[in-house]
Amino acid sequence: MQPSGAKDTQLRESNSQKVHPQPMEEAANQNPEAVEAMVSRIFTNISSLKSAYIQLQSAHTPYDPDKIQAADKLVISELKNLSELKHFYREHNPKPVCVSPQDSRLAAEIQEQQSLLKTYEVMVKKFQSEIQNKDSEILQLQQQIQEASQKRVKLEKNLKLRGLSAKESENTVDENGHFSMDLTPEFFRSAVEAAYRAIHDFSKPLINMMKAAGWDLDAAANSIQPDIVYAKRAHKKYAFESHICQRMFSGFQNEFFSVKHENSAVTTDSFYHQYLALREMDPLDVLGQCPDSLFGNFCRSKYLAVVHAKMEASFFGNLDQRNYVMAGGHPRTAFYQAFLKLAKSIWLLHRLAYSFDPPVTVFQVQKGSHFSEGYMESVLQNFIVEENEDKPKVVEGTSASRSQPRANKLVESQCRRTRYPKLCMTSLSNYVTPATEPQQLAQAALKVSLVKAIYTKAYVNKVCKQLQQTKSKDYQAVKDCLDQISDGVSLLFNSVEELHHLNLDKESEFVWHRSNVQTWLSTVLTDVFTCMDGISGYKLGGYKVKATIKAKVLNVAQVTSNALALFNGYAVRHRDSHHSNSGKINKP
Repeated sequence: MQPSGAKDTQLRESNSQKVHPQPMEEAANQNPEAVEAMVSRIFTNISSLKSAYIQLQSAHTPYDPDKIQAADKLVISELKNLSELKHFYREHNPKPVCVSPQDSRLAAEIQEQQSLLKTYEVMVKKFQSEIQNKDSEILQLQQQIQEASQKRVKLEKNLKLRGLSAKESENTVDENGHFSMDLTPEFFRSAVEAAYRAIHDFSKPLINMMKAAGWDLDAAANSIQPDIVYAKRAHKKYAFESHICQRMFSGFQNEFFSVKHENSAVTTDSFYHQYLALREMDPLDVLGQCPDSLFGNFCRSKYLAVVHAKMEASFFGNLDQRNYVMAGGHPRTAFYQAFLKLAKSIWLLHRLAYSFDPPVTVFQVQKGSHFSEGYMESVLQNFIVEENEDKPKVVEGTSASRSQPRANKLVESQCRRTRYPKLCMTSLSNYVTPATEPQQLAQAALKVSLVKAIYTKAYVNKVCKQLQQTKSKDYQAVKDCLDQISDGVSLLFNSVEELHHLNLDKESEFVWHRSNVQTWLSTVLTDVFTCMDGISGYKLGGYKVKATIKAKVLNVAQVTSNALALFNGYAVRHRDSHHSNSGKINKP
């Protein structure tokens, strides 16, 4: 039995205690640390859900059904976890996650870091996939570059074969998008050949119109070049081509081609830009845009000069086309369009000639001058002149300066020491002046040899292609001959350059250059004789073809032999002069 004081004390303690409507365990779980642990768990699940969703996205690119299914299950699992937390919170009956709230927070942080790690792994895999795709694109681009380079090499080879490029690596595209090429002699020569083809092409419809109009072609040809004996009747076409040339090239030496123009400054660049702008365009389209341009006025003046009034009246029965041209128009008739092609080629040749610095000049030789194969072309392809026969003469020509006596004496005195003096005089007489020095004469002889070798190479190359097409057994022999001549062309070109850059002031360098030229010219002679020996036992497509090749190759050998003799004579005179001057200087 307790005393009354003890009972009062116990009663007061009992009254001071609070009565909890919920169990003590649930109340304990409502402390801040428990709530913080549950929130941390929620964020952890959200982070895991994010990682699972990223895995699901990456599984679609590239598409992988297995990865998609695994990622989908992971997303559903995380969603279920969040759903459980939601229901747990609503029912206020949380299940203990960890032994203590601190452990719960650590576990949540660990799981969150693991989820972030998975996210980073997915991103790394995605980046690796993108890197692989980029590598694949790089390989494709490299392959395209390689294919483009191969095509470029083929195009450059074709251009070199056509003589359009000597330094293909320097070809560029200008600011207007035109593909520009190096201004080389080969490039200009190709333009000359294109102009000649255009003249030949226009002469065909012109002659056909004459025939249709009932012209006497013999009388017409005789009126252009009288008292000419033609080897073949078909050769009279060259008289009409001569008529076209003389009128189309009239005024070529003037930078405006004798066309009326406004005074304006012109440069080599402006001529070249005009050439590039017109080269790929249709002349009729150009005249449609600018009928009164320099090119338009050129076409009018040249048409009226080539096709005179009586000729047009006989062709068409009227002068309507002529009157239309004189009024400033450019008719769209087939005949005028054929003429425009000719006019374009001559205009381009003129623009290109003045693109050089200094500009290219045109020259004509006097009628009756000796024929020079180095600078002229014979209409008789298989014509061979013996040493004791008269040399062929030039048919047409307008003006040329006569060789003065001193120039003739210089050629005679120097050529007398060569093996083929008559050939030496005929090939060099048109290229010397009274002021010509022995070095310049040797230079001219080398250039003549080079030109002859180039034309011989072109002819042999033509025969070689024909034999290749017919699969002739003689093809290889001609191919070997072509290789020998090609080597000779290269050596002659080197010799011309070596003599051009010869330094006369330094005797040691002169001796070195002299030795080079002598070695190269001797090798050329060896090459051409090897060529002739190689084809001696083959038919080569017929007697005329074989005889022509032999004649051309022999001619190269003869002029090269003369060039070597002239160069040796010049070298000896230089040596004697040098020793003489040295002796005078050393005298006390």
